[in-house]
Amino acid sequence: MPKTIRHDAHKAHPLVLGAAASPHRFTCDGCRCPGAGPRYRCGACDFDLHELCATATGTASFFFHGQHPLAFELAVDDGPRRRCDTVIRGMHYRCRPCGFDVHPICSQLPGATITPLHPEHLVMLTVDGPEECARCGLYCLWRYRCGLCDVSLHPRCLLGTDQTPLNIPKSS
Repeated sequence: MPKTIRHDAHKAHPLVLGAAASPHRFTCDGCRCPGAGPRYRCGACDFDLHELCATATGTASFFFHGQHPLAFELAVDDGPRRRCDTVIRGMHYRCRPCGFDVHPICSQLPGATITPLHPEHLVMLTVDGPEECARCGLYCLWRYRCGLCDVSLHPRCLLGTDQTPLNIPKSS
């Protein structure tokens, strides 16, 4: 990753990549989601971007929506929208023909995984009506689910607590 970048979301000054081990939590000024750890920052303006938001490409694909490529947009032009468990208010990927939106961070969610929280079977990322998370007890729309055992887990409960709003480790 480059140490310093220029970004269309913050044209006033360059953004500098912060330390990967930084424990300080922040709100990304791009996607408006909480974050922790590495980020691009303008200290003069107190402006922060998740590493993924700062380096997001112009188009992306997401296994949940394979019909069309998704285009990167800096802002929501018609009011906030809910797609995952966090309202989309800023930077996101969008399919205009279908109205499908996803945060840059959420677009990195794996479609299926094995977890020590439910080691018996593979869990699959699912979006459906609210179900209770087996770990935290809160209801979730986006969840990893084992259909055999009827177990549901929030992405953030499944993948950890310290890295991104949904705690998705940045893929290398």
